[in-house]
Amino acid sequence: MKISPLLAQFLFTYKQLSLANLGRFILDDSGGIVFQQDPYVKEDAELVSFIAESTGKMKSLVAADLESNLELARQFLNIGKPYLFEGIGTLSKNKSGNYDFVQSQVSNEKNKETAGESRDMTSTTENSFTDYEEMFSPKKPKGPATKKILTWFVAIAGLSLAIFGGYFVYNRTKNKKDAIVKEQQPVVQPQQDSLPKAPDTLQTVAKPIDTSGTYRFVIEKALKQRALKRYAFLKSIYVDVKMETEDSVLFKLFFVLPANPADTARIRDSLQVRYGTRGKTVVEPN
Repeated sequence: MKISPLLAQFLFTYKQLSLANLGRFILDDSGGIVFQQDPYVKEDAELVSFIAESTGKMKSLVAADLESNLELARQFLNIGKPYLFEGIGTLSKNKSGNYDFVQSQVSNEKNKETAGESRDMTSTTENSFTDYEEMFSPKKPKGPATKKILTWFVAIAGLSLAIFGGYFVYNRTKNKKDAIVKEQQPVVQPQQDSLPKAPDTLQTVAKPIDTSGTYRFVIEKALKQRALKRYAFLKSIYVDVKMETEDSVLFKLFFVLPANPADTARIRDSLQVRYGTRGKTVVEPN
């Protein structure tokens, strides 16, 4: 669901748009838009109701979609990338950690055309924003749709490689250990008549010990509301994350992956870099 066009409609209708953990966009009488940074802004129930009425979706689903969109915006800003709110303008984080806002030229023209008139809440389409800039490179024209598809494909492929890399290393290591054990077994088997007690001891040492299995890599422990929003966001980008709770208060978000004990630290660190946001990734036996 495209959230940005509806955010612009809400701003032009109610003159103010509050975005959780970011701040507020304010539309003045002259058509200018200013941004007030405020990381303590909470979810706007009126905005959720507006989007639900415009799309016909349940409010709970709208709230999850809105949070996913804002989470993506916050991630872009935190890594130094500008983020474009269609029909409004572009936010970017400066070196001091504050947000800079540049109003979109399209939003100025749209506001002049609709000043003094009632606005149709369902009239905004993708064609209304054809001259918006790419969020990664705001000074370059928007590329074809196939570029977006390719970007998603590369992201999914990279995620799959990270998840199954541990499984590949585990199989390769296990096969090598089995081969070494098979080669060594005839050498370490003593003659019963020469060493009566040695066979049992050496045979026990030569047996391969299978310490492999599956592990839970817990990327986050959070309360219900936070956990559900985070879970919905990861699922929306096709991540095979799992969630559980023991007391309906604290929820775990985790991956179940096959791994050798020696590989768990490396896999844990990789998942921490990619997904960890509120604490260190924890490894648990499955």
